[in-house]
This record gives sequence, C-alpha cells and structure tokens, in this order.
Amino acid sequence: MSGGRDAFVEGVLHGKDRRARATLLRALLTLLSYGHRTVLETYLLPFRIGLRRRYRLRDAHGRPVQTICIGNLSSGGTGKTPMAQLVAGHLHQTGRRVALLSRGHGGIGEAGHAPRIVSDGTRTLIGPDDAGDEPTLLAESLPGVPVVVGRDRRRSGRLAVETFAPTVVVLDDALQYWQLERDLDIVLLDARRPFDNGYLLPRGLLREPPAHLARAGIIVLTRADRVTPAEREALLARVAALAPGASVFTATHAPVGWVRASDRALLPLNALAGRSARLFSGIADNQAFRESVESLGVQITDARFFGDHFGYTATDLAAFDTSGLTVTTEKDLVKVAALWPGPLGDLYALRIDMRVEDEARLFALVEGVQGDPLAGADPVS
Repeated sequence: MSGGRDAFVEGVLHGKDRRARATLLRALLTLLSYGHRTVLETYLLPFRIGLRRRYRLRDAHGRPVQTICIGNLSSGGTGKTPMAQLVAGHLHQTGRRVALLSRGHGGIGEAGHAPRIVSDGTRTLIGPDDAGDEPTLLAESLPGVPVVVGRDRRRSGRLAVETFAPTVVVLDDALQYWQLERDLDIVLLDARRPFDNGYLLPRGLLREPPAHLARAGIIVLTRADRVTPAEREALLARVAALAPGASVFTATHAPVGWVRASDRALLPLNALAGRSARLFSGIADNQAFRESVESLGVQITDARFFGDHFGYTATDLAAFDTSGLTVTTEKDLVKVAALWPGPLGDLYALRIDMRVEDEARLFALVEGVQGDPLAGADPVS
C-alpha cells in the first residue's frame, strides 16, 4: 500500500479495480482532479503575468532576507523535515543566522491563529499540542535555530525577522505557499513513486502537476536506494526533461541510531538487534518505517499504524500494551512521551537522517543563494 491507503482505495486510484462502483468513483474523482487543476491554474495566473506579487521578507534596513523553500509536489511523505534539518543545520554551522518556518500540522497553524515562536534557538517554548509534531521535532533537533510556526508564512516570517534578525529563512513544506517570495525552491520526489498515478488530488496524491517541477532550483530524489538502477536512470531522464534548469540529486533515508525516551540518549543502530518489539507510527509512509526497523534486526510482534500527524490522546495510549519494548518514530515520540503509560526506558524512537549523494555540491548551491534586491512585495493582508 502507498502512504497507508487501503486496498480498495489503491484499486480505485490506480485503475486495478474494474468493478462498477470503483469505475464510477474513479470517474468522479477524475473530474474533481481536473477541477482542482483548473482552480489552481486560475489562482496562479495573476502571479505569472505580474498582476500580483509575492511578499518579500526584508530586514530592518529593507534588505531582502535570503529565503529557501523545501517542499514536494505530492501530499505523501518524501522527507521534507529531514531535508529542512539538513539545510538549516548546515547553514547554522557555517555561521549564518537561520530561522525556520513551519506551518505546524495538527497545531495552531491549522486553525489560522497568529504565528508563535516554538523555539528561540536555546529552548523549546511550546509543545506539540500547540506547535504540531514537525515544528517540535525541528526545535529539539536544531539547537541555535529559532523555529516559528504559523499557517501564514508572511506573518510568521515577519515575526522571525523582527525577533531574530536572520540572514536566511528556511521554509519547511511551503512549495504550495505561493504568497511568499523565495530565492530557491528545493523539491523532493520519492523515487519509488515520484508522481503517484499522475493525477492531482483527489484522484491521486499530487498537489500540483509534474510540469510545475520546472520552477525548482534543486530537485532531490529521495529513497533512491529503493529503486533499481534502471528505474533511477529513467526517473533522472524524466526529471531533466521537466526541469532542465534544476540541479538534481539523489538521497537516502538513513537510520542513525535509537533515541531512548527516558533520557533522549542516542544508542547505536545495533542496540535493539535481535529483540522483539511492538511498533506504532503515525506518518505518511508507515510501512516504510516498519521495513527500516526490521532491517535493523528488530522482530516486530505487533504494529499499529495511524494517519500522518495523528494526535494521540491518553485514551489512545492506554490501549497499548506497554509491558515490553516499543518502537516508534521521532515525530511520534515528541507527541507521546509526556502521555506514555508505560516505562519510558522501554520506549525508543528511530532517528533517521537525510543522506544526499554529492552533499558538498548541494551545500555549495544552498550557500550561494542570494536575495533579489529589486523584488517587490504585496502587503500582508
């Protein structure tokens, strides 16, 4: 299955289910998909012909703040958060003042509240219930990098600039946030299914059509180790045709260690090898997480999968058997640690980093980003 979708949905979306009800549903979803594209292109037209301009983040002296966006074309998980960690962490290590903006799925960003500071770079100020899971994880994993959450990236960006005076702002999952000007779009594609079935939502998983890949400055094919060399070469050729001006990289999701919930110590990858464990996760690709855990020699006795950004409650967790070893993702750990009904010493999260082939070239491109001093800006409404 893909991203947790059940067999019936897979059969409908990929045309494998030829029964009458599936055929009718597929036709309806196809019409809605075409409607989605029509609305999208109509919305984008004023930006393309210059009738509407994107908002440009500027510092106190009116100079443009370098802005880097990380996103994807689909609604499935491609590794945006690990890539945001990689890019923001590297820029911080090179001496730049970095701030990171996140929408905050499951937190205040969903309700359209005013933006809030998740971390000031030294301490986390609000938890996952308010900030969302990914901003909390980013705040905990990026010391020295302030994290601001909010649905309106213009307002959260302005708050970050006024409070922390960054020289570069990194946007996590903002490719479809059209209102904010950026100097570089880094687009991630899952090499296993880069364009899903080729359709926009709700017929497929695409938020926008493959042709829109052309605006990317950098394209990263994630999970490139999960496809054959021939499949990878075919994808590279297609990406080059869609975005001839982009620099293309391949990457893998690499497990780096086990985080013990009780003290957040990082243990080596072989620390749980040969042991039996229960597993739960609420991410975009739960099955891929299970495969990663099993590849490390952990015997899974029970697995519970939830939707991406699932909001666990004490009642949910009380139904878990916590009598032995339990493993989950770091994104889930930040949400459940305070509510976990069993011994925290038996709860572990697998830390996964993004490993990019030819990383030095990627960093050189990111470091070379320059803001456009002539870029205009519509006012924040």
